[in-house]
Amino acid sequence: MSEAEHKMADHADATAAGSLLVVRRLAGGANIATGVYGTIITIAVIGAWYADPSSGSFETLLSVLATLLVFWVAHAYSHIVGSGLTQAHIVPAFKHDWPIVQSSFISLLILGLGELGIIEERYSLLVAIATSGILLAVFCLAMLRAAGKKWFQSLVLTVVMVALGIFIAVLEIKLG
Repeated sequence: MSEAEHKMADHADATAAGSLLVVRRLAGGANIATGVYGTIITIAVIGAWYADPSSGSFETLLSVLATLLVFWVAHAYSHIVGSGLTQAHIVPAFKHDWPIVQSSFISLLILGLGELGIIEERYSLLVAIATSGILLAVFCLAMLRAAGKKWFQSLVLTVVMVALGIFIAVLEIKLG
C-alpha cells in the first residue's frame, strides 16, 4: 500500500471513529441500540398525545418520561434476571440501558419549553417529534459512516432506516 493509500485509510478510520463517538455521546453510552429504541418510543408517545387535540406539552412530557423510565427499568430488570440475579450485575444493567431515557432529553426539553410558553404548546409536540426524527437520522447516518459506508449509500440507507423507525412508531401508536 502506498503512503497516500495509508493516509486515506487512516483518515477513513478516524472519520469512522469520530462518527461512532458522536453517536455514543448522543445515545448516552456504548449501547446505541437502546438509544435508538428510546428515540422510537419517544416519537410514538408524543405522536399518540399529538393525535388528541386537547393534549398539552406537560402531560406529554410526563407520559414520555414515565414510559421511558418503565422501559428502562424493564430492560435493566431483564438483564439482571438474564445474568443470574447477581448483585454485581445490577448497576451495570441500569447503566447499559440508560440510553433508552437519555435519547429523549432534547425532546423533553422542547416539551418543557412548550409548557413554559416559550414555544406554542401544540407546536412544541411537533418540534419534539421532528427533533427525535432528526436524532434517529443522526444515529443511522453516523453508524453507517462508522461502518465504512460511502456518503451516498449512507444517506439512502438513513432515509430508509428513518422511514422504518417512523413506521414502527406509527404501529406503536395504532396498536397501542
